[in-house]
Amino acid sequence: LSQLDDARRTMQLQQDFISTVSHELRTPLGFIKGYSTTLLRNDTTWDLATQREFLNIIDEEADHLTALIENVLESARLQSNTLPMNFQPSRIDSIIRDVVMRTQLRYKDVKIIVSLPAVLVQADSVRLTQIFENLINNAIKYAPGSPILINGKQERDDLHITVADHGPGIAAEHLAHIFDRFYRVPGQAASGTGLGLFICKQIILAHKGRIWVESAPDEGTIFNILLPIRQNVK
Repeated sequence: LSQLDDARRTMQLQQDFISTVSHELRTPLGFIKGYSTTLLRNDTTWDLATQREFLNIIDEEADHLTALIENVLESARLQSNTLPMNFQPSRIDSIIRDVVMRTQLRYKDVKIIVSLPAVLVQADSVRLTQIFENLINNAIKYAPGSPILINGKQERDDLHITVADHGPGIAAEHLAHIFDRFYRVPGQAASGTGLGLFICKQIILAHKGRIWVESAPDEGTIFNILLPIRQNVK
């Protein structure tokens, strides 16, 4: 019965995922088609400022579409252990500060406070960048107006990093599934495909690390990442 319940839940998640991805694909495609068709009309002309505005929208929506497709492909590769990793000595504090700098250029009103030790780990810096971009963007999306606190400390042979916000939090019944593929917390105002945190977890596991979440309604959310400082990654 337990296996049957799990299979039913997985099937429902997959159906929800297909519905969500279909919607997410149609939205940028609709914008791209609409604005490009408008620019190509022969019965009117557009001034340069309007043309540039339309082209910027097309460019942003094309980026959105590309990111969605890459997430779907990456989740499949991670599921089948076929996504290559390029491990090398990396400064995690530098990786995170670069992500924060780029984020604050885009979201000028977001307050991000960083306190991290200068520690080298054996890591794929591109994949770790992806993780922290996802966690920070999630905090901006689901905890609007909240400061984001990123802290790190060395615990024996591990580096413990936390990404925290003071947002609405997550109910206890969802915490066990938050990293499942396709899972989305019901009732959240912002939508998503349910792939971002799944991808984060798989990347952390490939680094021989751990990721978990602590949260409660009205008490904010803390994502914890534990990365080994000394490891033998082939």
